[in-house]
Amino acid sequence: MSCVLRAVGAEFEVDAFLRRSRFSPMKVWRRGEKLSSRRGDAEPGQELKHGQSGFAALASAAPFRQPAQQASDAELFLKRHEAALSALADCPGVDAILLDFGIEDRPLGLYSSDTQTSYFPPELLRQMGKLNIGLVITRYPETAD
Repeated sequence: MSCVLRAVGAEFEVDAFLRRSRFSPMKVWRRGEKLSSRRGDAEPGQELKHGQSGFAALASAAPFRQPAQQASDAELFLKRHEAALSALADCPGVDAILLDFGIEDRPLGLYSSDTQTSYFPPELLRQMGKLNIGLVITRYPETAD
């Protein structure tokens, strides 16, 4: 995934919210449900559980190598879902709403003066602020062509 909207909260009634919204979540989780452990974090015999309820919805399917397209898609996503996102921001139990941009992290050469930057247009940032949405940038290792 490249840009994903996530909403979470310890007291968030995610199923009730989603029934009233037009979001098509990619993933839904509920507080107390078993957490799938990809890294083997749990001790033998210990079961990890979600501490919050929430959902994730795709805001942009643009590849990791196209952050500008992700930002453009996310801006359209916010405009298209503005009413639902405003209701989400006011929803009891919601602790955080985030837009997570997955961006490919290019390794810099040992003596390279190259830098890696991620630009987010002011209009996108204004929309996010208006809707109380936080910004997350998740960097992924460079992939081979």
